[in-house]
Amino acid sequence: MEALLATLRASVVSPYNAAYAVSIALMLTRLDGRPRLWLALLRRLVVALLATWVLGTISDLVFPNSITWTVLPACACALLFRDFRAPARLTRTCLLMCAWMYSLTAAEVVNAQVHGGIYTAAAVSLAYMLAVLAAIQLLERQGSLEGPDVSLTSVVPVIVVCASGLVARAILYLRSDIGVAPYSVSTLESVLTCLSGQVAELVVYYAVLRLVRGFEERRRLQAERHLMDARLAALDAYRESGENLRVLRHEVKNQYAYIKLLLERQDYKQAEEFFGEMSMRANPTFLHVNSGNRLVDDIVNLELSRATAAGVDVDSRIAVPPELPVEEIDLASVVMNLMDNAIEACADVPAGRKCVRLALIADQGSLIVNVSNPAAAAPTVVEDGRLRTTKTDADLHGYGTGIVRKIAEKYDGVADFSYTDGVFTAKVMLALA
Repeated sequence: MEALLATLRASVVSPYNAAYAVSIALMLTRLDGRPRLWLALLRRLVVALLATWVLGTISDLVFPNSITWTVLPACACALLFRDFRAPARLTRTCLLMCAWMYSLTAAEVVNAQVHGGIYTAAAVSLAYMLAVLAAIQLLERQGSLEGPDVSLTSVVPVIVVCASGLVARAILYLRSDIGVAPYSVSTLESVLTCLSGQVAELVVYYAVLRLVRGFEERRRLQAERHLMDARLAALDAYRESGENLRVLRHEVKNQYAYIKLLLERQDYKQAEEFFGEMSMRANPTFLHVNSGNRLVDDIVNLELSRATAAGVDVDSRIAVPPELPVEEIDLASVVMNLMDNAIEACADVPAGRKCVRLALIADQGSLIVNVSNPAAAAPTVVEDGRLRTTKTDADLHGYGTGIVRKIAEKYDGVADFSYTDGVFTAKVMLALA
């Protein structure tokens, strides 16, 4: 018991333990500028200190070595801290343990030159860890392991290179413990070993981030193409049905004389058969909007038909010229994505509030598209400004707002999405060159 208390007391007052706990808390916390982040860091620092003190003490009593003292607290805190998804958390933990081992060697080298003692060595280790964390934050601007499709197998290369680094450090430190060879290494060899190991791990981490980003980019492009194709197919189908209705109306007008003749002859049976035939050929598509712009009318009327089928009222205001200098696929994507999202959001609100407001106005060299709808809750913004989808087949959804933003940028415009007092509003401005 005395040995336990003495070891625990030494662990508590050790500046190395404090530096390591700070490193754990920083490395395993998402530094995203959220409110009260400092409070979350403080709580995690307390947890990391306790884990380091307790597990470090056990390590010193059972198997006194810096390897186990490094691994145990990091693994324990990785299980407790949930800021990152499993692949990212595992990768961060591996990078944390290896970087700390390299920092110990760096601290030994520096301390051998300045003879500053344990506090100087702890400060060097902490500075080393902060530098590695800054490098990781910089690399993660190129990609992220937080995507839903990133699996543990995706980060195997990072885990392997980190494991090899830990094994190399273990062999270096343990060979004197087991009596194989005394621990003796030159300053240059220590620096080169640490530098090569740390650079290798960061390079592999960067490569994995780039590969994951490339995969997600291909999946995003595939989903966007699928979504655009579906929009155009729906628009073409609507146009075909609308054209059939126009032809049918023309036929009815031309055959009015024949209908009148049947009624005058009192040939009601023939008239009934004729009307039955016309009913079979009729199409339930109706023209709700007639703005003078054929493309706009087709797009808006299709969305109004969908809203009617879903039991959603639409208050529309359309004011556009007969021709717009906007590509058909772009205009269709903007209006149909926003309207589809608005109509689907109304499924979660009470029946009396199922109303979507649409404004499509060309004014002063700009096309303004404004869509608002009631929403049960504020949407969640994910990477690239996309809004998180609630659909079950999320792989092919959730990209509509991203497509709208890109189209707005293409036409030197802007796209803004906001949520206020239970109403979600999408505002898009396209410059009409």
